[in-house]
Amino acid sequence: MNCPVYIDVGAYRGLTINRYRQSRNWIPGTKIFAWECNPVIGNINYGPDVVRINAAAWVCDGEMDFYISRANPGRVQGSSVYKEKRTGNLNIEKPVKVKTVDFSAWIRAQFTDSPRVSVKMNIEGAEYDVLEHMVQTGAIVHIDVLFVQWHYKKCCIPEKRHLDLVRALRKCVHLTMYSGYGALYAK
Repeated sequence: MNCPVYIDVGAYRGLTINRYRQSRNWIPGTKIFAWECNPVIGNINYGPDVVRINAAAWVCDGEMDFYISRANPGRVQGSSVYKEKRTGNLNIEKPVKVKTVDFSAWIRAQFTDSPRVSVKMNIEGAEYDVLEHMVQTGAIVHIDVLFVQWHYKKCCIPEKRHLDLVRALRKCVHLTMYSGYGALYAK
């Protein structure tokens, strides 16, 4: 694959995909992947040019528990693989099973020759496991730009773990990292 790639991990309803298409970062011909594991929004159509992956980006292939809002099961924002997450009023008594895919292995298999791979990641705490695994396995070298939404406070992730991961990512000289989406939406 030798065209630019945009991977939306935690695609939700596709808002960031649409905003990315309208930003100055958009390059015609970009290959888009939308990762969304929440079965409540399994029928979202992200567009004809988007490859949808109905799985959670994770550190191994398999399945795991996924927690959805107790008060409003149709509310998909904020659902998480972390039952300790403090926001979203998650139903920890009745998780649903979701498929997981080793994101590092998937990246290494897919994008060895892409000129530019951008990843937007908003996965409600799982970003720590996934990104740590990417650093450990070396898969992070395939990512050029990372837009990440951090959830350490919401998911009871120790601040030291958060800071250690941010430091490790900053050591990746090829990687441009943004916290939040401001740069993603720039026009």
